[in-house]
Amino acid sequence: MSQKSILAKLLATENITVQHGNYETAWFDIKNRVLGLPQWVDNGKDVSDLLIGHEVGHALETPFEGWHDSPEKLDGCPRTYINVVEDARIERKIKSRYIGLVGPFQRGYKKLFEDGFFGEDHDFDNMKLIDKINLKAKVGAHLSIPFNPEEEALYNATMNTDTFDEVIQVVKDILAYTKEHTPELLTPPPPPESDEMEGDMEGEKEQQKNGPSSGGHDDMETPEQEQTKQESADGEDSDDRKETNNSSSRSDDEETPSAEDSTPTQKSEDDVSQTDEAFRNNERDLVDKDENGHQHVVMTGLSKQNVRAAVIDYKSLMKQRAETIEKTRTIFEGDDSMYGYSDYESYRKGFKEYLANAKRSVNYAIKEFEQRKAAFRWTRAETARTGSINVNKLWAYKTDDDIFARVTRLADAKNHGLIGMIDYSGSMCGTMGNVLDQVVHLGLFCKGVNIPFDIYGFTTENARETFKQIDGEIYSDGLSLPQILSSSMKKSEFEEAMYHCYVRREMNNGYYFDDRYILSEKERYGSTPLNQALNVTSTLVQDFKRKHATDKMNVVLITDGDTNRSHPHHDYSVVKDDNRTSSRYYNSDVIFHQHGRTLKAKNSGRGLTKALLKDLQETYNATTIGFFISNGHYEYKNQIARVFTEATNEDEWTDEYREFYKDAQKQYRQNKCFISNSVEGYDEYYVLKDGNNLQTKEEEFAPDADATKGQITAAFKKHSKSKKNNKVLLTNFGRAVA
Repeated sequence: MSQKSILAKLLATENITVQHGNYETAWFDIKNRVLGLPQWVDNGKDVSDLLIGHEVGHALETPFEGWHDSPEKLDGCPRTYINVVEDARIERKIKSRYIGLVGPFQRGYKKLFEDGFFGEDHDFDNMKLIDKINLKAKVGAHLSIPFNPEEEALYNATMNTDTFDEVIQVVKDILAYTKEHTPELLTPPPPPESDEMEGDMEGEKEQQKNGPSSGGHDDMETPEQEQTKQESADGEDSDDRKETNNSSSRSDDEETPSAEDSTPTQKSEDDVSQTDEAFRNNERDLVDKDENGHQHVVMTGLSKQNVRAAVIDYKSLMKQRAETIEKTRTIFEGDDSMYGYSDYESYRKGFKEYLANAKRSVNYAIKEFEQRKAAFRWTRAETARTGSINVNKLWAYKTDDDIFARVTRLADAKNHGLIGMIDYSGSMCGTMGNVLDQVVHLGLFCKGVNIPFDIYGFTTENARETFKQIDGEIYSDGLSLPQILSSSMKKSEFEEAMYHCYVRREMNNGYYFDDRYILSEKERYGSTPLNQALNVTSTLVQDFKRKHATDKMNVVLITDGDTNRSHPHHDYSVVKDDNRTSSRYYNSDVIFHQHGRTLKAKNSGRGLTKALLKDLQETYNATTIGFFISNGHYEYKNQIARVFTEATNEDEWTDEYREFYKDAQKQYRQNKCFISNSVEGYDEYYVLKDGNNLQTKEEEFAPDADATKGQITAAFKKHSKSKKNNKVLLTNFGRAVA
């Protein structure tokens, strides 16, 4: 579909906005220059090119003024008659401009005709002239449609219209001919009765709820019902709130809509083109649906502009933090009792000791990493004979023909890079100190082994108005990605960033407000916009690989919950209502467009998360590593059950599950976490019981004075294992990249 967007722009030869959305038909907003494309069923390239070419034809040729005029200004010409003649005009012009569309138009209309899109009954002897012209103009190459001389002349006039004014004149001529020669074929609607009028209004409202409606050339226009609609936040999900006026609330005698109304009201005596109406109604069948018959939810990724708005670089954070800290100092000066707050600078002395201990621990991990890396390279080394003679073996040439020198090639080491994403949701506040402690150790490790890295938090504390979103774009949800640590920082910046992490660690004791007094507004605790963060991560990885020339990317995510449900942004100024309900978004399959790629997911929550992770793996050769921090034993067991169910498709209350859980517990005792591969969308997935397992504080090795040599040895082994295992993030990342 993204390729079709490019086609549309090329055809238009101008900067029109192409947006994919949850629409029942394609449409073009003439005034705002916006082309809306639904997710169509794959009916072949011809049908797709036909539909897009048709809409671009309207974009280039159909005037805003005139098309939106009321029936009075159009001399009472039936809207569907205008549809037919205007379609003929703009399709002739677009095919003349782009000769390559002639074939797709012919073949595409032939297929749609055979599929019944123009109706089933085609008795040409009893068909209105407007319908015969419609079929001749669109499918004439494959049909033999009889015309008398007068009808032939009107058909030729239709095919030679050059302006919209000429379209109106031809419509008048066709209507006049029909009234004179075949009045019995005219089908005016019944006179409005009160009950019937109410039913018609209800039907109109229902049609409006279904997006760009099909009556009156809806593929050209956006609907103008302006229904007050609000979707409020529920749990961790959030939505923007818009309000518009309901066009269906206009009084019955109001016949002249505003210039922005999509389809002017038709007079009761207006006639209709049966084939045109049939086509508009059947267009909905072209929209792709999932196995449950639900229309796919279509979203596009955040634009480059909105990605830039979401990422908060470290220099900006430093400035904002300084302002917050100064404000806090003014409020609480001399009072260190408020949520454990004490002066920010008072932690400097403790930080020096902390940093020295952290570096010692990291040096141990670096040594282990280098040993693993060397072992990996040597076990995969290749030894090959060269064409050079080994002079030291010349003496054995009579008994051994292998006298040539050999060369050993070590396995190439990949140039690794790391991007980390840390969940800044409110539920993480109690364990955030331990998480940031792990982040510091990981940053020092990457520095020590020359792995470039960037580590961000992700939360929903960005201002909504910061983002300039278009209809159909994934809703930003106030996404904020503050940069925590980076290998690109200067030495002083890096140390200051670690100091900030240390202060948060010391202040953090499980209360929600512990560290808010030293944070930028854009890095405070919010909800969990994981899908939006992963969408931005795709851009960050792309830029990172270009900057650092990395061969192998590693994306590490630390979270304690699933993502907020995602939904498209609603631009009600373009598409007023499109049957957009939360349940539909959350329960339908998702088609997500990002960076020229189309991703498919089972839902807008965990399903989309998996699709985005898989895209990182396949597109950027990234290893995705997830750390899930459970909130206690109960949630830990549930997470293990989820992993088991995904891996086996079995119910958790089986003998297989009990054995699986027993193995998980054994693994947990060894590693302080449960490790699984290729589940939840991750290459490697680590489940921790709680944040306490992330503590890096170490007890001194102090065996009993009367301990035997064997007891001292056992105690030392246990102490060494503890030193390694309490660096859960660092240890497992090192294992992954060695």
